[in-house]
Amino acid sequence: MQIKQKLIDAVLWLKRLPRKTLEAFKRLPHSIAKELFGIGKEFLEMIKNFYRLRTLPGKRISFLLSLILFLVCIKLYYNTSVERHTENSQDKLVPTGEQLWNGFRKTIFEVKIREEYNANGEVIKNELPKSFREARKRDKQAFADGKFGNNREMWKNGAARNYLKQGESLLWLDTKASGKRILIAMVFIFASIYAGLFMGAFPYAEKVLYRFVLFFDKIPALAVLPILFILFGLGETAKIALIVIGVAPTVILDTYLKVKEVHDEQLVKGMTLGASQPEIVFRIIFPQIIPKVLDTVRLNFKAVILFLIAGEALAAEAGIGYRIFVVRRYMDMATIFPYVVWISMLAFIVDMAFRTWISRQYKWLNK
Repeated sequence: MQIKQKLIDAVLWLKRLPRKTLEAFKRLPHSIAKELFGIGKEFLEMIKNFYRLRTLPGKRISFLLSLILFLVCIKLYYNTSVERHTENSQDKLVPTGEQLWNGFRKTIFEVKIREEYNANGEVIKNELPKSFREARKRDKQAFADGKFGNNREMWKNGAARNYLKQGESLLWLDTKASGKRILIAMVFIFASIYAGLFMGAFPYAEKVLYRFVLFFDKIPALAVLPILFILFGLGETAKIALIVIGVAPTVILDTYLKVKEVHDEQLVKGMTLGASQPEIVFRIIFPQIIPKVLDTVRLNFKAVILFLIAGEALAAEAGIGYRIFVVRRYMDMATIFPYVVWISMLAFIVDMAFRTWISRQYKWLNK
């Protein structure tokens, strides 16, 4: 009788659902079959056209193949981790899933506590927990003792939230420090586009600056890092200068080459129509080269991060590169992994934002 009553309740509940939801349920098998058929068709097309030039696969099969590749990499890492921990349970080089989760939790939730001082300059001691994990234990015990009515009240008035208010997450502090350096360096890198434009448009500037920029482009930026520390000290200037010296010459030379690719016929037509020199540079040459130059800046963003990490590793008090190299001394890969994943995600988001903006701003580029 109970089973019959449950079935009746289930049927009545289904009848109360909106008609559109019921129609969606009815179409679900057909939609799944259609998607599977579409993926199979795209897969066959991919096999057929695999060796053909400029033949693009479908979006669904592209996403599926990328997902499979990621899953294969995760599976290989999992197998390696299990094998190493079977031989040595204290292994830190290839952390397990649990160790990685603890590393993520420590990186995101553990905060750098702001110390408060009294009138005599002494640190004021407090009874707040020293870690997020300890705060959560206190809250759970208080909830079991009946001090909180529900989870929302526990989170609002509990020790965990008070702990997070003590300071800022180490990951957030390091991201702010590194982000500030990247933003300042990117200002100079974008300014270098105009240097390349000037050098490519005016022959006298080319004769004076080309060899000078080419010489700096061939110098390994990391090799001059000690010189930068001697000249500018261990502050922010040396780290920003390292990024600019490592990336800006490449951007200048690429802009210069793109200017040289503009046909002289267009410049002659502009002069015939009475355009001045600045108008020819900024209204004929610049609009044609800027999308490709921005692509160069986008592709060099990885180099920006590389030089940032190198500068922070040698002399910094905060930053993603600084934190990675500090933790490296203790071989704590479970803490290094969150930083690597985080900076990779930021780089991917920046790259995707650049590509989206370029494709929308310059729709004629791919036509």
